[in-house]
Amino acid sequence: MPHITQLPFAVPDDSFDTHVHVFDPSVGPYAESRAYTPAGAPMEDLIRFSSTLNSSSNPLNLVLVQPSPYDTDNRVLLHSLQKLNSSFAIFARGIAVVNVLNITRDELLQMHQAGVRGLRINLQSDGKGVNLEKLKETLLVAAEKIQDLAGWRLQIFAPAATWDGLYEFVLKLPIEIIADHVGGLLGSSKLGSGDAGDDAAALSQPGFESLLHLAQHRRVWIKISGLYRASSRSENGYDDLETIMRRLFKEVPDRLIWASDWPHTGEGATRAKKDAAKRLAEIEQFRTIDNFGILQSLRDWAGGDDAWRKMMVENPRKLFTSSV
Repeated sequence: MPHITQLPFAVPDDSFDTHVHVFDPSVGPYAESRAYTPAGAPMEDLIRFSSTLNSSSNPLNLVLVQPSPYDTDNRVLLHSLQKLNSSFAIFARGIAVVNVLNITRDELLQMHQAGVRGLRINLQSDGKGVNLEKLKETLLVAAEKIQDLAGWRLQIFAPAATWDGLYEFVLKLPIEIIADHVGGLLGSSKLGSGDAGDDAAALSQPGFESLLHLAQHRRVWIKISGLYRASSRSENGYDDLETIMRRLFKEVPDRLIWASDWPHTGEGATRAKKDAAKRLAEIEQFRTIDNFGILQSLRDWAGGDDAWRKMMVENPRKLFTSSV
């Protein structure tokens, strides 16, 4: 279990946490096709967690992301958005998952009214590979359906190398992309290098330059989240990600947004090794993550208050409040 840091500072009161989940089967059942069965993480627990991150003890602005166990049934997401925005007066937006071939215009408009501002394509929850051509087809259909909805983006959770294959395609796509979890980039501890200081391996990994250039061209937003997915060095503060993070903060500070990834689900690659029936029968517990330690590292790596505030406040404000 990682050491849990006591944060010596509070994040700005107007910060955004741009990737959290709610798991509540009392509101909506999990899909039969799910890759895993998560423990419960109701909205009330999310509010309590978010309230620990700033000095006012008020929750941050939140972006709820549809988790894979619900597949395309967004009722928990929509219920949570309604409660957060109305009953709790917490600013909340959502990223939904839909069948892009069958979703109707009216359904998308209803989601927009509820606070949804994008669609998610998750290619990591089951640990399987990426069919690049199929992904392009899905993205194109999705982009065509949402391009006239104010403030909507497409969010992709995919391995970093995917960005090499998507580079020219994304440049021409009429919708901006949000790259989940540092765009799938990995620290040296997960690249097969045991040396945390192997900066060359981290910066030369497939997909890095493509992702960076797409952000520079303002086609992609990079979500700084899930560092524990990108590195095995939790006891060392995920130090093998420092070089990647410093490069991003230096070169694309206007395209970074932060997220806690609460409540910290497991890995698709780990699930893929288990028998399907056993995987669904077991309740997958959430990880214990040093959220404050991650925030401390990120603030250090940001290199100054300007880049830090952009990631925590200004960039997500532009992204998620451009359309009320």
